[in-house]
Amino acid sequence: LAYGSCHIPASPGWHSLSCATWRPRGEWRQRLRQRCLGEGLQLLAPDSSTGATERYRLRTEAAGRVQLQLGVILRHFGRHGVLC
Repeated sequence: LAYGSCHIPASPGWHSLSCATWRPRGEWRQRLRQRCLGEGLQLLAPDSSTGATERYRLRTEAAGRVQLQLGVILRHFGRHGVLC
């Protein structure tokens, strides 16, 4: 259970991405429950803390990396104002 974000490429084709993830650190009791019972801490409002400028207030720890394989198709992007 972790959070992460990465930029999606704006060029067509297959892309391999590596996304760094993090999770809230919590108190020692919460970390113990996480290890023993598999419970994870969740943010009450995850949308408000996705950027690095908002995340500096949280106590977090690294949670590994996620490898992504994405296929990007740019069909009709021009209709929606996306420049490629």
